[in-house]
Amino acid sequence: MSYWLAEPRGRLRRRVLTGTALADAAVEILDGEGPEALSMRRVAELLGVAQSSLYGHVRGRDDLRDLALDRVLGRELDGLLADAGDDVVALAVNWFDHLVRHPWAAPLVLERTPLGPSYLALADELCRLLAEAGVPAHEVLGRSYSITALVAGHAIAHENARRARRAGLGYEAVELSSSPHLASAVSGFAGGWPDVVRRGVEALSRCAVGPKQVD
Repeated sequence: MSYWLAEPRGRLRRRVLTGTALADAAVEILDGEGPEALSMRRVAELLGVAQSSLYGHVRGRDDLRDLALDRVLGRELDGLLADAGDDVVALAVNWFDHLVRHPWAAPLVLERTPLGPSYLALADELCRLLAEAGVPAHEVLGRSYSITALVAGHAIAHENARRARRAGLGYEAVELSSSPHLASAVSGFAGGWPDVVRRGVEALSRCAVGPKQVD
């Protein structure tokens, strides 16, 4: 269950253990040490408190991940929105850039279904911009899901490709003579990851749609 759907657990009982303090500690660990390092014990060490005291505020590691995901977006959200203006494509590219800066976050977007206030604000803005672009009301939510999957998925792929290149394990390390179409696509690729995201979101934000489907 998401942290944001659970009953309050005595939060704010101690100033050092506010939700913000816990989230900031989790973000620091995730950014600096990676997702494998995040634990209740590690957060308690960073905050200088007993691990048992955390359980009055969060249930475990998943709650910490929910808090961190929303907190790290919240730090940058105003800037992302202001820079994008009323352009849904620019907003998606800005979000992609944010996820690239925090590579642990993109997998959580797809795994945890973000429900914190910062992600709800981002989702609301995404839906607003799609509607104003002319996407019919019955298509807006589905398009927003598709954009979320595209942005987060490309951020994950970007990080995987970065690691593969550093290890010498990218496409350039593979003999592609038996895969001529892939070889042609690799050699002909132009642009970069933000351009791929931009083109995908441009297609998803177009207003032309087929007949409404009825389940």
